[in-house]
Amino acid sequence: MRKSHPALLPFFALTFALSAPFWLLGHAASGLSDYIPIDLPVSSLMALTPAIAALYLVWRHDGGAAARDFLKRSFDWDRIPHWGWIAGAALFMPSALFLSWLAMTLTGAALPEPHLPILVLPIFFVMFFAAALGEELGWQGYAFDRMTMRWSALAAALLLGAIWTLWHLIPYFQTGRGATWVAWHCGVTMLLRIVTVWFYVNGRRSVFIAAIFHAMSNVAFFMFPNFGSHYDPAYFIWVMAAAAGAILLVYGTSLTRGRDPS
Repeated sequence: MRKSHPALLPFFALTFALSAPFWLLGHAASGLSDYIPIDLPVSSLMALTPAIAALYLVWRHDGGAAARDFLKRSFDWDRIPHWGWIAGAALFMPSALFLSWLAMTLTGAALPEPHLPILVLPIFFVMFFAAALGEELGWQGYAFDRMTMRWSALAAALLLGAIWTLWHLIPYFQTGRGATWVAWHCGVTMLLRIVTVWFYVNGRRSVFIAAIFHAMSNVAFFMFPNFGSHYDPAYFIWVMAAAAGAILLVYGTSLTRGRDPS
């Protein structure tokens, strides 16, 4: 049995408490977003708070050595059973967003000529991978592992997805998007957590593979098709719903075939 701190509420409470100053900063410094080409509010700096909260709780409960071991999970690619899962995590969202772009094109949605500045891709990946590790070390490596001691992988994914969506709600509005856009994207966010969990459990609970998927999701969002300017979650949610539905049809509520390979 995995050694763990059974309490989840302290993790969620601490994560939200640590994030609150960034939400306030995002409101106070909203004008700074005018100087970057993507709709990324200052409050997105909260990305490291789940990892900080998790590290603190592991250290407090199990000591410094356990905290160091927990931090090493950021680069636990040796857990992943096959390189194909890494490739899938990297390519899933670019492929899904391409299908969304194709659907928008075929239905006559107003779209600009695609402009994909290849040189920014490595910059985006490094930036978003660091942020993804800050999130997934907490959400998957800490919270999800403890949640599945009580619930199925799907139930844990849904509950964690709801909390994750709530945590993002203020930053979503700070992008300047309207309530309808935010509502559709909250649905996308829930579905993203299901897919994240699918990669995580089939990657033998690798935080690294969850971070790869998370990072490439953000890279794909902000490259669609011109720095995310015309991304429409009202289209994309149906692509994600189909993908999540197919995963559930094949893998069931455990989100993996047979026993969880953790």
